[in-house]
Amino acid sequence: HKLIMTSAAYMQSSLEDAARRKLDPDNQWHWRRTPRRLEAEAIRDSMLAVSGQLDTTMYGPGTLNSNMKRRSVYFFIKRSKLISMMMLFDWPEHLVSIGRRANTTIAPQALMFMNSTQGRQYSLAFAGQLPEQRASAIEQAYQLALARDPSAAESELAAKFIAQQQASYERAGRKDGSQLARRDFCQALLSSNEFVYLD
Repeated sequence: HKLIMTSAAYMQSSLEDAARRKLDPDNQWHWRRTPRRLEAEAIRDSMLAVSGQLDTTMYGPGTLNSNMKRRSVYFFIKRSKLISMMMLFDWPEHLVSIGRRANTTIAPQALMFMNSTQGRQYSLAFAGQLPEQRASAIEQAYQLALARDPSAAESELAAKFIAQQQASYERAGRKDGSQLARRDFCQALLSSNEFVYLD
């Protein structure tokens, strides 16, 4: 494992290079790492972990309850009651041997991040972990979700977004506008390609 993970091929950057792209537009010779989306289980588990809701209890029975907080490996497989979020992100057919998972990109995947009840709940729990001070909250949110500090431009955009969302909620008569605006910001981070893709 160490040899593979420290090899030049494994450690390739995914950054674009115009000169190399001109020579090998299809990346046939692997001059760059192709970004890869996380598997369904890893996406769900990451959302639970970032929101502070992941139950790390090991062993024990599985379940068909899509609202369970344990790792996705504890889902039962029942053909008549499959977990919709898992199927949306190419959960494999469990009755046959599969050498490589499918990796599709479809509109309902983005809609799941934007509209699903679970996605909103994860975002609300994520926002609840952040400090009250806006700049600190933005920095901590980036650290938790993307494991890096935001750039100055990202911090400025995030602060503007939160302020605009809060004003919009307050104009609509909501008293919890600040909390909802933070939830929306956290939801945007969880929906980002940087959260869902290995770069």
